Amino acid sequence: MSRYTATATYPWKNELERYRTLAAEAGSAPADGWSRERKLALVKQIVCAYTKYQDSNGAIIDPYSGIERYYSTPAYAMAAAVLVDAGHMELLDSASAALSHSIDAVVSGSAPDNHPDFFPVLMMRAYMLLRSHRPDQASIWAEALRTIDPENDYVFTMSKMNNANRMINWNAIMISGEYLRWSEHLASEDTTWMDRYLEAYHLPRFTPLGLYQDGPLDRPNCPFSYDIATRYHLEVMLDGGYEGAVADALREKLNHGAFSSLLMLSPLGEIPPRGRSSQHQWNEAAAAYVCSVHAKLAMQAGDSVMAGAFARAANRCFEAVERWLMPDGRLKIVRNEYAPEKRHGYEVYTNHTCYNLWTAAALAHACLRDLDEEIVHSYLPSEIGSRVLQTDGWFETLLASVPGQQLVLHTALNDPYTIPGLVRVQQAGLPGLIGPSAASHIQAGFTEFAEGVVQPLSYCPAWKTADGVWHSLAEGIPSGSKYDRDAGIDPAHGGGSIIFKMATRMGEISADHKLQETVSAVGSNIVKSTAEKAMLNTTENDFEITWTGPLPGMRSIITRYVQRADELVVTYIFEGEMEAVGAVIPLMFSDGREQAVITYTERSVRTTYLGAYVESTIQDAKAVIQLNPQEVASRNGLLKQARMEVYDAQQLTFTIRLGRDLT
Repeated sequence: MSRYTATATYPWKNELERYRTLAAEAGSAPADGWSRERKLALVKQIVCAYTKYQDSNGAIIDPYSGIERYYSTPAYAMAAAVLVDAGHMELLDSASAALSHSIDAVVSGSAPDNHPDFFPVLMMRAYMLLRSHRPDQASIWAEALRTIDPENDYVFTMSKMNNANRMINWNAIMISGEYLRWSEHLASEDTTWMDRYLEAYHLPRFTPLGLYQDGPLDRPNCPFSYDIATRYHLEVMLDGGYEGAVADALREKLNHGAFSSLLMLSPLGEIPPRGRSSQHQWNEAAAAYVCSVHAKLAMQAGDSVMAGAFARAANRCFEAVERWLMPDGRLKIVRNEYAPEKRHGYEVYTNHTCYNLWTAAALAHACLRDLDEEIVHSYLPSEIGSRVLQTDGWFETLLASVPGQQLVLHTALNDPYTIPGLVRVQQAGLPGLIGPSAASHIQAGFTEFAEGVVQPLSYCPAWKTADGVWHSLAEGIPSGSKYDRDAGIDPAHGGGSIIFKMATRMGEISADHKLQETVSAVGSNIVKSTAEKAMLNTTENDFEITWTGPLPGMRSIITRYVQRADELVVTYIFEGEMEAVGAVIPLMFSDGREQAVITYTERSVRTTYLGAYVESTIQDAKAVIQLNPQEVASRNGLLKQARMEVYDAQQLTFTIRLGRDLT
């Protein structure tokens, strides 16, 4: 029986194989209650919430701005078409009208907000699903679709821009839809022009982990949101039968990316936060499709363990989105409870209607690749075993998990949007925001907040210099250049650097995470040694990061993390000139509707929210805790901060515990 494996060049190959062994030994995971019917019901709620906003021309009108925005209409057409295909014939007229309007917008050059590049996948999938229901109209659609000239009718093409650095996610998204148009015999050219774009501008953006680095080729900005969105569209292309000149290379990249997404997925089904558009629901909708496709691929390869893992991951992504459904069927498109018109945590380009319907379309796409409900689910990597993963390329993120808990740390020191330090703690069975779920950030000019002060805040070291000023690692190091959301910042700018090191565990695990091969042969069977089995089943992580650079008064700071299921122990060691050392503790305060209760003593600070708590307790006898009353804006609502302080010391240690509030 074949196995669905990564190539030898995949950096996390040993971790993937270690996880596979653990999952096989653990057996089946419990059922999670997700079926195709439940998934389609979620899609239908979102779609039907917007049917009333469709005008007589078929366009979906945004209720907040009063006009059609971005690619809302083709996303509606595609999601509604999937529902029609599933038997919801009451949506046939509405879906058909939306498709007609979308095709006309591209052909006439009138796509709202000049976003035609996002149309082709959506309108082609809608066309493929609706044509049998409307054969006469399908002839009109086909005739119009044949007139599209990709180089001139879309925005992010070399003909329009003549700039390799601008061939970013938009171009890949357009190409994937254009492949579907070609495969349906609605384009005369072959795939050669697509091959050139993919080979010259997109394959070079992939890291060995299979993560797509969006932004300029020489300075990518690497949001996880645009990694998953781009891979989603390229998966559509491969799943649609693409076998062009770079098909094998692209397939390997996407396979590696899918493995990485699986290993990085939180126990609550969320991808890591990093960069713009994080914490938007469409992130997990795109991940749901990727995981659904790879569950199918693993099944075809005869690998039941990986099929079960990807199927469970897809369902967990659906659940992550469903959690934010409003009573009227729409989603809170960013993970907070503010009213949509408040635009709290929105980017300047974020649109409520468009991102509701694009989310619905991606989830609907996952339903088209829905899984055999007889698949036996495997436990997710975040549910079993322990691991610490360091991303490659320019993603500058560490992820550490023990069963049921995941930490996310950002190591960028000079990026005003990606704040350094521990930015997320998520634990199974607890509200996703309580940890909290993401750091705040420096005002970078494109994220909007309804209230709260905009300043950097994460779990991170703090110190007081001789002039009496407190500093924190979250403040980072100025890069010397103005931040641009479309361009990255070289990690070396500003002079900061980090060294990541795993602590030796049982004398067998090195800093690059590789398991020592400790096996003995018994007949024809390979039997793992007791030591190796112990390493496989460990539920503890122990690692450290050394931060250096032009930090005020500091030569270096070591942050050490010992992660167990019931407790995280954090130690900061400072080398420099300081009057006091400390630790900044971010506290979930409000999601825009529910307010947390924060209590503290000189030794500990506790946040209670939605029946759960997070408590940070300092271990140094001379330490005190100061609570700052200031409310800090974050994507998820408002945070407050506490600072642990110790004078005449060079290090401090504190613990973080999460659990259910039983009071």
